[in-house]
Amino acid sequence: MIKKTIPCIFLLLISFISHAEIKSMSILYTNDLHSHLLPSIQTRISETRPVGGFANIATLVREKKLSDPDTIYIDSGDYFSGPYVSTLTNGAAVIESMNYLGLDVACIGNHEFDHGWENTLEQLNKASFPIVNGNIFYKNSDQLFWDNPYVILNKAGLKIGVIGLHGKFAFYDTINFKMIEAIETRDEVYYLKKYIAELKPITDIIILSIHGGMPGRQSSIGLSDVERSLYADIMLAKEVSDLDIIITGHAHTGTPQALISNDTIIVSTNAYTSELGELQIFFDTEKKEIVSHKNKLIQVFDDEIKDDPSMLKEIIKWQNKVEVIASKPITQSTNKMERAYGSESNMGNMFADAMSSFDERIDFAMVNSGALRQDINAGTITKGDLISAFPFPNTLVMAHLSGDQIKIIFDHAAGMTNGVLQVSSEFQYSINSSGKATALKLNDTEIKGDEMYWVAAPNFVTQGGDGYLEFRNAVHIEDTGIMIVKIIEEFLSETNEYQPLVENRIIVN
Repeated sequence: MIKKTIPCIFLLLISFISHAEIKSMSILYTNDLHSHLLPSIQTRISETRPVGGFANIATLVREKKLSDPDTIYIDSGDYFSGPYVSTLTNGAAVIESMNYLGLDVACIGNHEFDHGWENTLEQLNKASFPIVNGNIFYKNSDQLFWDNPYVILNKAGLKIGVIGLHGKFAFYDTINFKMIEAIETRDEVYYLKKYIAELKPITDIIILSIHGGMPGRQSSIGLSDVERSLYADIMLAKEVSDLDIIITGHAHTGTPQALISNDTIIVSTNAYTSELGELQIFFDTEKKEIVSHKNKLIQVFDDEIKDDPSMLKEIIKWQNKVEVIASKPITQSTNKMERAYGSESNMGNMFADAMSSFDERIDFAMVNSGALRQDINAGTITKGDLISAFPFPNTLVMAHLSGDQIKIIFDHAAGMTNGVLQVSSEFQYSINSSGKATALKLNDTEIKGDEMYWVAAPNFVTQGGDGYLEFRNAVHIEDTGIMIVKIIEEFLSETNEYQPLVENRIIVN
């Protein structure tokens, strides 16, 4: 375990006096790759310089391992769902491209289940690197869904145990229930203690690769309050002993400086292949503990790195396979469609308007901001653009709700971190400084608690995803079975040119 940080010169002096050996090794890490096979503009980093991409990550990993063969590379889940190449191949393009990343081990994230648990098994079995998870089980069974709870790696003369787990809260809060009907996630603390006990006698270092959770339930990429975003991981470390390192995913929050909780080092990246984390540790062989560490996040600028040729060839192969579908033109957009997690967005307005127009019974539509994953540039909008913006196989559901129930739902949304419900043009509401929804209006008239309304939403939300449990109490639920992306495509196809607008449907005070 890490006890304290000691300057490197002092470490050498200790080594000379006590004859102990200080061994150094590097751990590269990523999380939440979200099928960003290609570099992309991520505006929080740069408006003009593309970042990320699997071919750039592969180059950095290969070069590091050539210069330091004792380096290991770990990913902490959510490699599926993002740009359309993942959705159109059910994740196959992603997992087969990951075989060229140089991974030593990866855990499983919630988005690996976006196309159903059977597809998860099919795709993960294509991996040429170890995948670990030890707390997802088949229901009513002691059989692990993925029967490989941990691996032991041998590097720098050390034995490193790497455990894989999924946060129970994150699992049930973020996965479409239909996609996990046959499986369940069990308490991560119990299983972490179990696997640490098994590994402690036979390893020198124990690492947890986990796809965890955060209270906000929405993407927090770039959030400066790192400790708040990684609170679940901080608290998990306090529940156990003898855990050296946590590499975590799900929060989309990077750690420029590693966090320390109960002597456990905690690290993570900001997601979407924008960064490669590097944690260097110094291990005292006499004390059998990590005595010092250095951590950094390497910004992956496309113009600074040469593509790995094997990876690039694989990516081009998959892009060519899906391009016939993805390149289909839908309409023209007068300006850029942009997402927003904490306010109204012109993309959210478009999606909600399209959903509201689907059936004449619908009073208004809502869409969770976290479902919108990629902006769409002005100009020609293609089918691939729509899939990348909304990469999930969600269907449109109509729910018959009272005004009181609608208030409960919007209060829940208002209390989230970095997330609001995007709404169609018939509906307006405000969020006050106390995190409550106020002035809920339908066609400029405040909704009434005892009146009934037809509300359209993605089936992920109506099943209770992101904590929207009040939908389960709806008087009537009607799943249309129609994919939301298909509805958006038909809506936009009806016009030669679409003008995305922000119209003060949502006021955040």
